[in-house]
Amino acid sequence: MFTTIVFLILAIVFGYFATQNTELISITLANYTLQQIPMYIVLGVTFLLGLAISWILSLIDNVFVAFQLKGKDSTINEARKTILDLTKKVNQLELENAKLEGKLENDVLQEDSL
Repeated sequence: MFTTIVFLILAIVFGYFATQNTELISITLANYTLQQIPMYIVLGVTFLLGLAISWILSLIDNVFVAFQLKGKDSTINEARKTILDLTKKVNQLELENAKLEGKLENDVLQEDSL
């Protein structure tokens, strides 16, 4: 709904602008001359070209950002794998430590009983 309202407002503004700028002009592009073109058409076309160029540049920028994010996602996944491996190693070392402490307590108990 908001987009429709903004579009209608811009259409009204452009329509008012067109009624105020109806004088005819000539445009020369390289060796071609376009004559008797209303000024509002020239300005409208240049406005649309500017929008198209900015959209294309934005699209290119978004592609580069997507590649950067993909690289960061792979880095995050590698870090998660490393964390998981380290957590497993810590758990194994804790189990080994508990076994060694239990063995040490058994040896101390056996020496006390002698």
